[in-house]
Amino acid sequence: MGAGALACGKKGDPQPPLPRGPNAVKDLAVEQEGDDAVLTFSFPDRLQTGAPLTDLESIQVYRIVNPPPAITAPVAAGAPSGGGGVSGSELRILGLEERRAATNVRLAEEAFYRQAQPVAALSLPAIADATRGASVVYRDPLTGLFLQEDGPHPIAYSVVSVRSGGQRSPLSNIVTLTPGIAPQAPEFEPAILDEGRVCLEWTPPAQNVLFQPVEIGGYRVYRRPLSEDAYGEPLNPAPISDTSFIDRTAPYGVPLAYTVRATLKENPKVEGLPAEELIVVPRDTYPPPAPGRLDALSEPSLVRLLWDPVDAPDLAGYLIDRAEGKGAPVRLTASPVSDPFYNDTKVRVGVRYRYTVRSVDRAGNESSPSTEVVAEPF
Repeated sequence: MGAGALACGKKGDPQPPLPRGPNAVKDLAVEQEGDDAVLTFSFPDRLQTGAPLTDLESIQVYRIVNPPPAITAPVAAGAPSGGGGVSGSELRILGLEERRAATNVRLAEEAFYRQAQPVAALSLPAIADATRGASVVYRDPLTGLFLQEDGPHPIAYSVVSVRSGGQRSPLSNIVTLTPGIAPQAPEFEPAILDEGRVCLEWTPPAQNVLFQPVEIGGYRVYRRPLSEDAYGEPLNPAPISDTSFIDRTAPYGVPLAYTVRATLKENPKVEGLPAEELIVVPRDTYPPPAPGRLDALSEPSLVRLLWDPVDAPDLAGYLIDRAEGKGAPVRLTASPVSDPFYNDTKVRVGVRYRYTVRSVDRAGNESSPSTEVVAEPF
């Protein structure tokens, strides 16, 4: 083979290998809820080549406390990475801008990694538990950062996806959060128990957990049965500005625990310490109203009684009392009747009877007697 044959194939510029890592997360967002930084981002499902990501192994979460501005500033595509400027003729060289942008991204990632600390490496089961629809939600506890002497500082976050073969995605977009400092706990006043309601009042906190002045935006009230260990959702989803709350849904006869948390004025999702629990046992000692307008209709062999029905949510029924002549009343009904009428068939012609009706609730509380009516079978 001649020398000319050896020289006929011209080599081009060396090309970088095709990327094999997952695509970078581009929609990372962060907000504070209580004492947690809540990170939300789309589930990573693509490689940098555009092919589906089928072997995701983990998602790594990185954090920098008090990051310098250079870390959190966005990297401009094609911007110089340092040193002298770039001439117009250089910018026209094919691929120069792309190479320079890639260099900038690499330098920015190296700067981030030098200062970042890994705070979590989510395995596949942990990712599954943290997935909500098409998004992954991760909560980073911030309590330790609140205890810093001069804190808390701003925090920068980024996430990286890792394949089973170890190939990593580029850093996600970097997001920052300046944590709000939670308020101290309110203090409960003694509860007032009334018919169908528990009245709560409390004293607002004047400081946050770092003993600094704090502006309170509102309060959320929580209730749990003592038989349960944890509180559920607050009784008032939106914070209330008042320092009192009336619980109209408290069940009778169930020991209950209440607590209240103050929220920050600038961020209602940041709740303070819970108030010391207030334990109450609402009891139904409140009788229903007495029946109104009792009528007695005499017939040869019975007396028909009719009265206005009572409107009470826990009504069990009605009890009828009867007296003969000037004698003492005797209960005619061993158990409450549900209808607002009653036929007394155990009567004698010519005997004068006096009747009253009482309403009774499911707790056994009896009302005062209705107006007395008189009947005499004929």
